[in-house]
Amino acid sequence: MLMSEGDVALLGLLTWCQFAPRKDVLTIMLESDVAALIAVGFVKLNEAIDAYVITAKGLRALAIVIDGRLPTITQSYHTSAIERRLRLSRLMLTAYRAGINVFTIETSELRTAPSFFLSAVTRGRGGDPWGGTRVGALLHLPDVVAAMHYVPPGIGKISLVDEIGVLVNQTSGIKDASRAFLFAGASYAELLTELSNSGAKTDSKLISYGEAFRASPYPVHLLPCDATGAKQLRVMSVPHYREWFTRATLQSEYRPPPADAPDWDALFRGAPFVMAADMDLRRIDRAVAEAKRRGYPHVSMAALEPQATEVLCPRYADAGMAKVFVWTRETEEALFGERLKLRGMEAVPYRNAKGEYVNAPIIQADRKSGRPAGAKARKLV
Repeated sequence: MLMSEGDVALLGLLTWCQFAPRKDVLTIMLESDVAALIAVGFVKLNEAIDAYVITAKGLRALAIVIDGRLPTITQSYHTSAIERRLRLSRLMLTAYRAGINVFTIETSELRTAPSFFLSAVTRGRGGDPWGGTRVGALLHLPDVVAAMHYVPPGIGKISLVDEIGVLVNQTSGIKDASRAFLFAGASYAELLTELSNSGAKTDSKLISYGEAFRASPYPVHLLPCDATGAKQLRVMSVPHYREWFTRATLQSEYRPPPADAPDWDALFRGAPFVMAADMDLRRIDRAVAEAKRRGYPHVSMAALEPQATEVLCPRYADAGMAKVFVWTRETEEALFGERLKLRGMEAVPYRNAKGEYVNAPIIQADRKSGRPAGAKARKLV
């Protein structure tokens, strides 16, 4: 069996995260391709949690394919640990689909954008830099370096001071981007429900995620761990993305915003315009408030279709505060070309750093692949 890019990517995902939900993996990889990895003994399905896990044989194979450059992450089978690993896999898979480099083992690799670093890679070791914080990953995009948190219902409280400290300390070597938080979840609706909860007041420094969302000195972007979230990260992966997508959307009708209105991205047909696809709702709120203060009846904004229908229309358009323009699939293709195209776990033959193709032993595998003419192939033994 000739190893594909998708095969190697799935083995990497399972190595970094230990578990990955079957339904999430199958959104971007054919079940028959996963079945081939199961057949050769590299992957198995944990039926109790309906998630894929890598085997010892698969781990050895991956070490050969990528020359042994793997993280050392302690495996755990406690219920709470499994749930955390499943959440982390959703973060990582969303970033992977956005074309971001996710297979990193040192925070120094974040200096190149776009890149993603999973905190579990170094969490719990001597001199643990993460402490009791809940950051799941760090993400460096051209304009932003963010601490990513998976925020499910009932997650509890955090110390915003500690989370800010970790973000600043762990990304101190990155000088070309502003800091932010990225709160991720299963959907925008689930995130907004959790963020609407202020939590019971206590004397401790711990606060709810809803309070952290409102109090953070840094921007907070909301992100669903699905295709929409991956497209959102694709948007944010473009240098100076707000200006680029604003100009691409408005074309000849683009007019620069006033210098003293930093939360507006343009003037469009005499009204303020906001590029809303990065889902920084506090910025949008400020833009709307500033428009009202200056006497404008509404703002215009543009975003991905699910963002508009799930959040922006109910929150702004239905209240008469905004006109929301939708980037349909046809619009995306016409205006943005390949910029929003997502990456899958493709069946394209994988080449290692030496340019070699890699063969895995066939053990009851149904998939058959030949070696391209003139190409060297490396066999996993």
